[in-house]
Amino acid sequence: MDDVRSTRRGFTLIELLVVIAIIAILAAILFPVFARARESARKTSCLSNLKQLGLASHMYAQDWDELFPVDAHICNPHPVLVGQLMPYMKNVQILYCPSAPRVPVSYIQPTDANKAAGNIGYYYFSFNQLPSTAPASSPPEYLGWIDRFFYFRAYGDTTRIMSEQWDTDYWLASDFFCKPISYGNSIHGGPVGSFNILYLDGHVKYFPREAVQNFK
Repeated sequence: MDDVRSTRRGFTLIELLVVIAIIAILAAILFPVFARARESARKTSCLSNLKQLGLASHMYAQDWDELFPVDAHICNPHPVLVGQLMPYMKNVQILYCPSAPRVPVSYIQPTDANKAAGNIGYYYFSFNQLPSTAPASSPPEYLGWIDRFFYFRAYGDTTRIMSEQWDTDYWLASDFFCKPISYGNSIHGGPVGSFNILYLDGHVKYFPREAVQNFK
């Protein structure tokens, strides 16, 4: 027994360093994979949120002569929209994208202050007014750009009151996005400008390109 005990030894310093190096290499390989998997799950959850937003909007339209909820403009705040949809939603949390924390924009986060102010995590494209953010600004701000684009380039009008009679491929809502892109990649970490879209007929889809040339 003494001979057996005398042959036992611990790890040498070199062996420990080799093990630590292997663990570090594996972590460097696996952590990005885990991060992408988590973001994929958040993107799927976001698609579900938009789907539920579409269902609530269609239930509202059934009660209001096929007209969808209407707010003043595309961007936050949306207190009128939230008030119109609340009777048809089970959870106000569906109005906030789970990937929003990766974008440093405070007013799309699911905080108590934003909920009280009517700030939500999505754009909503049925509106009836021209917001104060529409006039040109220099340099262009996020709100100024998106309102100018949707009002003047896409429509040349100050209203877009949507109903169930519109073509099914019109956009009803979408993820947060902006131009110029100043936050790296998109809200879901994919190609620059990519985001989720809720179409008028209620189906949702991940869109891998910027909105500028494809909005309807």
